[in-house]
Amino acid sequence: MGTDRYAYSSRLKEVDPIPKLWFSLTVLLVCLFSESISVGLVTALVMGVLTVRLGGQRLETVLHFLKIPLAFLVIGCATIVLRPISEETEALCAFHLLGQFRWGITVGYLQMGLMVFCKAVGAISAMYFLSLNTPVTDLTMALERLHVPRLLVELMELIYRFIFVLMDTAGRIRVAQESRLGYQGFRQSLDCVGTMLSLVFLRAWRQGDRVYAALEARGYTGSLVTLPMEYQDGKKLYFWGIGVVALQLLVFFAESGVLK
Repeated sequence: MGTDRYAYSSRLKEVDPIPKLWFSLTVLLVCLFSESISVGLVTALVMGVLTVRLGGQRLETVLHFLKIPLAFLVIGCATIVLRPISEETEALCAFHLLGQFRWGITVGYLQMGLMVFCKAVGAISAMYFLSLNTPVTDLTMALERLHVPRLLVELMELIYRFIFVLMDTAGRIRVAQESRLGYQGFRQSLDCVGTMLSLVFLRAWRQGDRVYAALEARGYTGSLVTLPMEYQDGKKLYFWGIGVVALQLLVFFAESGVLK
């Protein structure tokens, strides 16, 4: 189920999720507010190394999950780097579109695009440290301990569960359609996708009714009660967090020239 199968095999699975949560969020916020290319790169590198060394995850696993958002980042950052510019603006490269509009890449746009890309990669690496080392059940229980509204936590649990219910339902429908010679050509593929989406919606609606009826039959009174778990002490992660944040700030001050 997504990152959960890797989280359950992590060396940090039994560690208290609250230190892991604060560690990841602190590193993420420092990375986002630093406005620095170097800090983003350092954050991505350090958090990736910690995910492998502390969590015991394979490097191939971390790189595999990083590939998923990279496509969106490349497209998003391309729209920042390449923009319409005036005829007087100096550009690294430029061209005219339809003979009227001048598009180009300037030094400022390139730096802005690189900064957004590096910050996003660093933030994603920080969140992957949390998700690849913390099962979702432990994370929701940690949120309850931090006094996050119970309704929000339960909605997170149900939504997360139904993501995989919908994926399984869609997969079964697609297999059935392909066995009946579906998806033969572009037009037929669109028709099959439309049919699949409508069936997934209807089956999800029915499944939701059945789940709610099952909860009421088991004494559901408006909240999902989960037995607390015993965790290992995670105070060492606070020291790791202090060290990573100190490194981020050191790189930021060095880049900005404060340490000269």
